[in-house]
Amino acid sequence: MGNVSKNKQPFFDKTSIGFFLGLLIPATAFALYYYAKFSDISFMDYMASMHRYKLLFKVLSLCVLSDLPLFYLFLHFKYMKGARGVVAACFLFAFAVMGYRIFN
Repeated sequence: MGNVSKNKQPFFDKTSIGFFLGLLIPATAFALYYYAKFSDISFMDYMASMHRYKLLFKVLSLCVLSDLPLFYLFLHFKYMKGARGVVAACFLFAFAVMGYRIFN
């Protein structure tokens, strides 16, 4: 009978990990954009001016593009569940942008 090893699922091949990273990476890109361009004003003033000029979700939409390398990395390593989580996070951002546009 011997040692029968089970195929263990890789850590990154989980929908929850892909979803978390899919949310974290655009948020990090947004924060880096703020610190690179507008760190001389407070974050709350920055957010208020982005909302006032209707740029907030346009910039966030562009930050979602930073998920593409992660998505392709998951596909390259055949981590389909992780890629599914990234796509779900992108859909969450898309629904948030759509809701913002409808209700504002």
